[in-house]
Amino acid sequence: MAEFKINLDNTEDEIRTAGYWYGHVPEERKYRRVSSFKMHEMGLKSENIRMVKDFDELRSHPPNIIVAEALRNVTFIQNFFKEQILKKKVKYVMGLGVYQQLHKSIHNKRSLLKPSKPEFANVYKPYRGQSLEGGKSLLVFRTGGIGDLLFIQPNLVYLKKKYPDCIIRFACGPQYQAMVENWDCIDEMLDLPFTLSKLIQSDYHILFEGVIERCKLAHSENAYNLFSRWIGLDLPDELLIPQQEPKWDLVEEVEEVLDDWGLAKKDYIVMQLRASSPIRTPSPEFFGELMKKLTARGHNIVITDSPRNAEQIDDFIKTYAGSSDKIYNFASHSKSLDYTIALTYHSKCVCATDSALNHIAASMEIPCFSFCGPFPGFIRLKTYPKADWIEGVLPCAPCFLHGSRPCPKAGKDGISPCYNEINKDEAIEKIEELLKR
Repeated sequence: MAEFKINLDNTEDEIRTAGYWYGHVPEERKYRRVSSFKMHEMGLKSENIRMVKDFDELRSHPPNIIVAEALRNVTFIQNFFKEQILKKKVKYVMGLGVYQQLHKSIHNKRSLLKPSKPEFANVYKPYRGQSLEGGKSLLVFRTGGIGDLLFIQPNLVYLKKKYPDCIIRFACGPQYQAMVENWDCIDEMLDLPFTLSKLIQSDYHILFEGVIERCKLAHSENAYNLFSRWIGLDLPDELLIPQQEPKWDLVEEVEEVLDDWGLAKKDYIVMQLRASSPIRTPSPEFFGELMKKLTARGHNIVITDSPRNAEQIDDFIKTYAGSSDKIYNFASHSKSLDYTIALTYHSKCVCATDSALNHIAASMEIPCFSFCGPFPGFIRLKTYPKADWIEGVLPCAPCFLHGSRPCPKAGKDGISPCYNEINKDEAIEKIEELLKR
C-alpha cells in the first residue's frame, strides 16, 4: 500500500502549473526547493539553468536529470491523469522539477526520495547519430508536453526505417501516451519517471533537456530543425513533419457525436482556447470576438478541452461567444488525448493559440492556424506545408518567455498584452486563404 499521495503539477524542464484564464493559477509553488548542497550531491549546479548560446555550451553542462531512490512507496498523479507508484528501494530517473515536487512530504516534511548513485551524467550515453545496426537500443525521453513529443517523432520514424531491427523505448508522462503508443516507430512505452535499470540496459539515450528552454538558438531556428540537429541527424524540412493516424474505433465514436450535432465531416473548425502556460493563452474576449466573426461567415466551430473543463467551456460560449448555434463543446467527449486527435482528423482546419493542437493537425495533414505571442510562428510551424499564423506586434515581442507565471507586462487579468494586438479580421482572411490550399 502506498504511503504518500502527491499530485504533480504539469512539468517541463522547470516546474510550472498549467494556467487557464477560466481557472486558478496558484501563486505558491507546491513543491519543496532543493538546496545547493543537494544539487551538488546530484552532480548538478544551480547555474545549469542559465541560458546558453549554442549546443556546444549546452552539452558542457550536465542535464538537469536526477537519479533518485524511493525511501518508501510514493503514489503520485501527473496532470490529473493516472496514479503512478515509485517503489521503496528502487532507483528512478526523473527531471529535477519532478524530484523537487516528490522528494519530501508536504504534510510532515518527511523525506520520500534521496539522491542516489550513479549520478545521471556518469551513465548518460547521448545519441549523436551513431549506427544502430545489430539491434542497438535507444531510450528516448522528454519531460515536455504534446508539441515537444511531436518535435521528436520524425527523427524516430527516420531511424526506424534506416535501422529496422533497432529497439526504441520512449518515456513520457502517462497523459500523453494515448498519442505516442500509436506510433509505429516505438517498440516499448515507459512511464516517466522510469527505473534506472531501463536506462542502463539501453545502448544510447536521447533527451532534449534545455534545447528549447535554455538555448538561444531556439530564438531563431525552428524546433524540428533544432531537435534533429541535437541528435546528430539534421534532417531536411520535408522529413521533419510528424506522421500519425487516429485510433479508428474512436473516429467512429466521434462520427456519432458529429451526427448527433448534425455536423458533416470537414465542415467544422476545431479550436483550442488555452495553452499549458498562461503566457501563451489569449483572453476569453479575444476568442469570443473571433468566434462571432467566424460564425457570421458561416463557419462551424468545435471547441475541445478536457472533460473537467466542460462546464467552463459552456460558460465561455454563453458569456463571450453569443451562445451561437454554430459553436459546439466537445470537452465532455474528450476523455483522453486520442479523442481530440480523432475529432481533428474529421475537421477542415484547426485554429488555436501556440499549442499542441496545431502539431496534432499537421501530423494528419490537416491545415492549422496559430495565434502567436511570446514565440514567432516560424519557430514552431515552418516545416508544415498547410500552416499559417499571425503574431501580436509589440516592441517586447517575441519575448521567448517560458514557465507558469503570466507575462510581466500583463494586467490584472494575467493575459499577455501581445495577444490583444492581433488583428482578428486579418487572422480570418489568413484562415480562409489557408482553407483553399
